[in-house]
Amino acid sequence: MILIDYLYYQFANFYYHFEKDGTHKASGIIGTCGILSWNLIFILMIVDQFFNRHILPSNKYLVLVYCIPVILFVGVRYWKFTSYEEIDERVKSFNKNKRIVLDILLILYIIISLPIFIGFAAYLGSSK
Repeated sequence: MILIDYLYYQFANFYYHFEKDGTHKASGIIGTCGILSWNLIFILMIVDQFFNRHILPSNKYLVLVYCIPVILFVGVRYWKFTSYEEIDERVKSFNKNKRIVLDILLILYIIISLPIFIGFAAYLGSSK
């Protein structure tokens, strides 16, 4: 199982406690797409800023066009091919140590990606 599957699983579990009508799977897909899209935009911002490639458009809304493949691939994967129930069965078969390692990796991934993205965006916004 890849870390993205576990990310989707944890997002869906988080929303399962709040949404009892079955929409937790869609919320998991949206959360996973959001995190991955932010990471893609962050990488494009770094390449644009430090390597002077000018790959980002000047309009901030056109940057979302770069996220369409991520949204499509993740959405189709978890909506059609890999279900929440399959991932749930795999995760429940893990021993406790493997779950702890996956939880630590997931927390590190989220802690590293979100604040660094927001900090770098603030840095770019204040420098221009």
